[in-house]
Amino acid sequence: MGLDGGYPLMRTSSLLALLASAVFVTAAEDGAQIYNTLCGACHGPDGKGLNGLPPLVGSEWPKGAPARSIKIVLNGLSGPVEVAGKSYAIDMPPQGAVLSDEKIAAVLTYVRKTFANGAGPVSVDEVKSVRAATAKRTTPWTAAELLKAHPFPPAKTALKNLVGTMYKGEWKTLPDFSTLKPALMEDFNAGVIDVAQSGQKDAFAMVWTAQFDAPADGKYNFVFDCDDFGALYIGGERIAEIKGIGPVGGRRKEVPVILKKGLTPFRLEYVEFAGQEVVVLGYKGPKDKDIQWLSKTKAKAVKEKVFIPIEAKDGVAAIYRNFIDKTTPRAIGIGFPNGLNIAYSADNLAAELIWTGKFMDGGHHWTDRGAGNEPPAGTNVIKLSDGQAVALAGAAGAVVRFDRAKEEKEWKFSPVNLAAEFKGYDLDKAGNPTFRSAGEGVALSDAWVPSAGGAKPALTRTLKATGDRPLVITLARDLAVTAPADGAVELAGGLLVRSVSGPALQADAAAKTLTLTLKPGETAVLGYSYR
Repeated sequence: MGLDGGYPLMRTSSLLALLASAVFVTAAEDGAQIYNTLCGACHGPDGKGLNGLPPLVGSEWPKGAPARSIKIVLNGLSGPVEVAGKSYAIDMPPQGAVLSDEKIAAVLTYVRKTFANGAGPVSVDEVKSVRAATAKRTTPWTAAELLKAHPFPPAKTALKNLVGTMYKGEWKTLPDFSTLKPALMEDFNAGVIDVAQSGQKDAFAMVWTAQFDAPADGKYNFVFDCDDFGALYIGGERIAEIKGIGPVGGRRKEVPVILKKGLTPFRLEYVEFAGQEVVVLGYKGPKDKDIQWLSKTKAKAVKEKVFIPIEAKDGVAAIYRNFIDKTTPRAIGIGFPNGLNIAYSADNLAAELIWTGKFMDGGHHWTDRGAGNEPPAGTNVIKLSDGQAVALAGAAGAVVRFDRAKEEKEWKFSPVNLAAEFKGYDLDKAGNPTFRSAGEGVALSDAWVPSAGGAKPALTRTLKATGDRPLVITLARDLAVTAPADGAVELAGGLLVRSVSGPALQADAAAKTLTLTLKPGETAVLGYSYR
């Protein structure tokens, strides 16, 4: 019997261990009760999630830094969150006002032990510290905020015993690394290629060596890209190389390699000259549905483009009412059967683009509600003008121009004196358009049809002015203009504009403009063709 009344003495360390174990068990038991009361209805008694709500089993969220989970319990979590590869839109209410530090520590200790592969306990002091640091927080956290402060540890990859070696210097081709002196060498146990491991921005190189652990025999398709350049070696053989200085995206390499199950020597050489520092590396093995990334940076998935050609059919012109590049949002594209095309701006009352060959590709805007502008699908695209093209003629024949892009101090007349605004358009049976504009005391019709005959495709444009004021129409602006010859003017890009009937064209080589003045009731017929 010992001095304590008959029981043998215990060493202090053993006694402390027993007490700590008892405290942990008690906390875990209390945590289980709290979990089943507050958390089980959403995450499930087994941690696998209920009613479409995220699970805890298989999730990275309860693992790692306790502060991440503490913040969620204190202030809640709102918005999209990815759990175990699936996205959830959730609103998890805060519990900080109803749970004490002790209870939060207890329930998180239970969750981490039960559902997070035995992750370590959460102490009361850790909860107190986080509560104090976030005391002014009044809104739930977002997943992005939490992961920025407490990122998940990188999952281990197929690269075993990864070692990175950094060299300082400027190279425009891959150097002989055996002749260089390393500036840094480091082990990366997670097996993740990350350019930030160099600690440098520009003028450096990295060499990563490892063993690639193939889980099965078969074909492995490697994906490699970088900014600026580098080379990938598998089994001592160079299988891919990115040459020259440039960004990722346009030089990506995809190379299949047949491997045996087990370890194969791996080497990646990379040089950063200037600008962005990026390495993208991944593979798809014989049993993989998706690319397994070996680099921190992952290539963005590029959706295969769907081509939907829009073209004239059965002698009827095609029309495209959508956002066309290099003209205004209210553009109207017309593709004529003879292979000439125009884009008319309803904002500027002008045929602003003309081109040859293919008309437009509808795949961008007609699938997945694509945004942005679509360029003409053909060639020889000429930008004829920019800014409003119809104006009043001054008393002395001077041109009155109004350009919405310029500041008010540059306006020659106030907006009330503008000649016209867009009034719509009509199509004849062959789809040929007549654009209409009108304003205070003036009106203009602008008709386009493909020309019959001739050695080269051509368009005939008929402009007719009505009202009580002469109009000046800008046919081209900011384009090199060759003085008229035989009634034709040549514009930069090889476009010929010819006066067929009506008033003469007014070409100003110095101002780089081509205009036409129409008196009330006057009609001008113009011909357009490429040289």
